[in-house]
Amino acid sequence: MPFARILFLILILTPLPRAQSADESPSKTFRVWATSCAHVPADIRRGRESLADVIRQSEGLVKDAPAFEWDIMIDAGDLSAHQHPPGDRDGYELIRQYHAMRKHRREQIYNVPGNHDAPYYDHGAGTWFQKWGDPLGRHTEFSGVDSERRPFPVEGTWERYRFQAGNMLFLMLADRNDAPEPVGRGHSKDGRSGGYPAGAVTRATFDWWKQQVLDNQDKIIVTMHHHALRDTTIASGRGEGNPRYHGASGGAEGSSYLYYLIENDDPDDFQFISDAHVFEAFLDNFHKQHGRGAIDLWVAGHTHVHGPEDNWGDKTITETRWGVGFLQVAALTRHHGGSHPMSRLLTFVDGASTIKADVYLHDDSYEGNPIGWYDAASGTLPLRHRFVAPPPIKSLPPFPPGTRITDEPYGKPAPSRPLQNASASADLTQRWKTSGQGTLHLEALLKADKDNRIDRKPSLWTGDSTSALEFDGNQRMLVGSIKMEDWTDLTVSAWINTSKQSPGMRVVSKDNIGTPGNFMLWHDLKESWTMQAWDDKARRWQTASWHSHDVRRWHLLTGVVDSNRKKVSLFVDGQQKAESPWTAGSLDDSDMTDLVVGADSNNQRFGHVFVGMIHDVRLYPRALTADEITDLFSTSAPTMK
Repeated sequence: MPFARILFLILILTPLPRAQSADESPSKTFRVWATSCAHVPADIRRGRESLADVIRQSEGLVKDAPAFEWDIMIDAGDLSAHQHPPGDRDGYELIRQYHAMRKHRREQIYNVPGNHDAPYYDHGAGTWFQKWGDPLGRHTEFSGVDSERRPFPVEGTWERYRFQAGNMLFLMLADRNDAPEPVGRGHSKDGRSGGYPAGAVTRATFDWWKQQVLDNQDKIIVTMHHHALRDTTIASGRGEGNPRYHGASGGAEGSSYLYYLIENDDPDDFQFISDAHVFEAFLDNFHKQHGRGAIDLWVAGHTHVHGPEDNWGDKTITETRWGVGFLQVAALTRHHGGSHPMSRLLTFVDGASTIKADVYLHDDSYEGNPIGWYDAASGTLPLRHRFVAPPPIKSLPPFPPGTRITDEPYGKPAPSRPLQNASASADLTQRWKTSGQGTLHLEALLKADKDNRIDRKPSLWTGDSTSALEFDGNQRMLVGSIKMEDWTDLTVSAWINTSKQSPGMRVVSKDNIGTPGNFMLWHDLKESWTMQAWDDKARRWQTASWHSHDVRRWHLLTGVVDSNRKKVSLFVDGQQKAESPWTAGSLDDSDMTDLVVGADSNNQRFGHVFVGMIHDVRLYPRALTADEITDLFSTSAPTMK
């Protein structure tokens, strides 16, 4: 029975040391840790605790990771990671990782939901987040939040709430991805897959926020939403998020910012405005009328930056517009979509009219920098008022009595291989032809690469009269851009030989980890050989899988998308092993990712790496017949062992 070993914290007798929080020195420093996008399931499946690890780092429990003090954490959401709504299994893992705290308590964390935290709308608005994020403390048994233990009490609803620390007012806004399409994930009967990344709020939430801002001009005001506003921080312009950072489900043009305004969230009379920019218009008008910003800070996550100095659309992680400071804080994850785990620490000093915004790198993947502070991306931002610090936070145990904490593992973790850094690579598409035998000539191109223009290339293995690409788990073969937006059908084939049975090894791919893409032929996370293609009409991956332990010899894997037969099929050694329905009329190439052999398609940091040999990769813009695939198996077999 799942979670059978749940521990009930009935009573905690010995209080832990005082929470690392506000200095009791005359400066009265108040520190706000701003985080986002832990994507807990994506990382724990690969052996990394994306929340627990960073909490331990902050509390000085990890060797060689500089500790830092914080009074509250404000988290911009995407605690989950799935292309479908999260469940209780994800919630239990979330609380298990929060239980890593020793010097802070659960109620010092103030959450808002991101797009991946949303249910289907018929399951109830925000139901998963209300149970596990629980800003109001109504589900203490599950969330570990007791409203009486909040250092700064919450007022409002799960969708929009406020709290005040000293003279600083926090306005916390939920993303509403639990809505009909295209705004949200739709109805459970349709079973749509995808993150639906474009941000959304209701008109009621905007009106509440606007009134709070107007009524509290005597305070420092910090707003948090999962999404940035349009044309503020990195990649927040129209069309800038897709495909570099986000998928296309629900509206590619607004995938990186707060795009939708829901006028009526009743599914029977659902009304919304696309690209509404009501927040932006209000901030702009206020600034023009009063010559100052309406608020002090807007803090967001969502877009997983490619390092703290990433710049896209001539925008960075710290920007100022309309007299307001905008901060991008994502992401804590390493494995969802590819990221350099980072967060930001905002330091407020009593009596000061500026804040320091620092960047903390939570692993050493970014250009060889160690875990800890990245000073080059730190900055100082002005405040509209001098800060008045609240009293120091009293020490309490990390969780209230009665909270359910599980020690059950989330599931069998995939072996954790670090993502590999990628650089520019030679275009290898020149010898491939849309007509003919489909071969990509990769062995010949690898042999001819005397000046090492192919980045992170595999070794060339030669035996008898044939050769193969040999991958050791740190390499890939980036073929390049092959446009497939007009393809109605597809066949991809490759001979493979591997002694590994590791989940998550890609043979041929046109897809980035964590975002719906085009297709992949791979050894999936359930340890099955799989042909997977994104069906844009059904809004889900169509998957044909076959499980086998016979991996110590050569096999020919062939994947087919056939729009005429309306099938996605997997053939192994010339024989059909599995098929699934296909409803789209063509392949979805909206992400325009590169074709890659031996890993995923991310052009910054790649994963899902293959270990073993791959021979004679072929690609056809048509569906081969069963007879043609049988003939391919008979005539192209490697002659080496």
